[in-house]
Amino acid sequence: MRKKIKNIISKIDLFLYRKFGSEKKLYYLENIKEAKIIFSFINENEKENKVKFVGGCVRKSLCAEKVDDIDLATSLEPNELKAKLIKKNIKIIDTGISHGTITVILNKIKFEITTLREDVLTDGRHAKIKFTQDWSQDALRRDFTINAIYADIDGKIFDPCSGINDLKNGSVKFIGDIEKRINEDYLRILRYFRFFLQYSKSDHDSRVIQSIKKNLNGLNIISKERIFSELLKIIKLKNFSDLFKNNFSKSIFLNIFPEFKYFERLNKIHLVDKKLKGEIDEFLILAILVVDKSDNSDYFSYKYKLSNKIKNKFIYLHNHFQKGQEKLFFEKKQIKKLLYFDERRNIKDLLFFTFFSNDRVTILDLETGLKNLNNCAKPNFPFSTEYIKKKFDFEDGKELGNAIKKVKKYWLSRDFKINESDLKNIIK
Repeated sequence: MRKKIKNIISKIDLFLYRKFGSEKKLYYLENIKEAKIIFSFINENEKENKVKFVGGCVRKSLCAEKVDDIDLATSLEPNELKAKLIKKNIKIIDTGISHGTITVILNKIKFEITTLREDVLTDGRHAKIKFTQDWSQDALRRDFTINAIYADIDGKIFDPCSGINDLKNGSVKFIGDIEKRINEDYLRILRYFRFFLQYSKSDHDSRVIQSIKKNLNGLNIISKERIFSELLKIIKLKNFSDLFKNNFSKSIFLNIFPEFKYFERLNKIHLVDKKLKGEIDEFLILAILVVDKSDNSDYFSYKYKLSNKIKNKFIYLHNHFQKGQEKLFFEKKQIKKLLYFDERRNIKDLLFFTFFSNDRVTILDLETGLKNLNNCAKPNFPFSTEYIKKKFDFEDGKELGNAIKKVKKYWLSRDFKINESDLKNIIK
């Protein structure tokens, strides 16, 4: 109950901040109790601030978005930082100590703290770095201006690359030389599209187009796990389908993900109201893009080493693909049959998938199907195996199994209706 109240208060705060808050006020970050504690421990006995918020958490806070990951930058070297925090009994995990990053957990809130650094050598995947005390130098090695905004716990902003101005103007800019930034880590090609979808108010810069086209093959050296992780972040965006409305974005994405044969299915997304859209998760959108009657989704699963959870969703939708083409698919009788064999969540996904994959299906059909699903209880077969066994003197074995199959087949064909007389006639 306490957690529920806390979530409600948080949502009210977010609404009020979006409506009345200043765009330069870091409301959320300044009011994270655990952050205040971490900052105070790191800055203890120091003449100047040794730690600042950086990256996504600052960007999201400035845009009044939900802050999930919290990254901090510090001018202290890793061993100095660890010594200070260990002294305060703070839990530390050496997640990327060789690159100057440690993870700190306080009251279940996770902070990634990275020492200021500059790249010495990069190969498109990894970078050889050296630590620095220069905040501006650290900013120059980051990807986009909107991700190179720093802030202390009091909300004082350090913005060496004019990221706030770009954020305000809806301009997604690489820091410095575009090609150099991409060559440092080719995954930045996908990250660019994520931020372009989220924040851009104009078309792609011709220089960005040229650099991405030139270096697109660089993604071949990036691990499939990293690519898929970034892809999921893009798919989670509310306006993900807009990506295919831009010719350049579409051509690049279909080059990277040729399995996305069915992107046009998402043209129907505007017909789905806000409440129903909340039922469509990123894995279902992925299924809408790749699942058909062929092995397209199997290949995609193998290529990106997908989890069993995602693969099973693909398999279920693939196996029921033809069923969704039936005229009476959304009727109560059909939904009830599905519910007898499958989990409610799977059927809900199938209803949504069918809406997107079948041009003949309307939003009214989908709403009818979902309503029927919500109003249906899972059918229970009225006769137990033990009951049939005793009543008709069956022994355990094939004969009993066949009899039960016949009874269930009759029960299903009669819309889950059967009585003792029916049972007797079927068995005889």
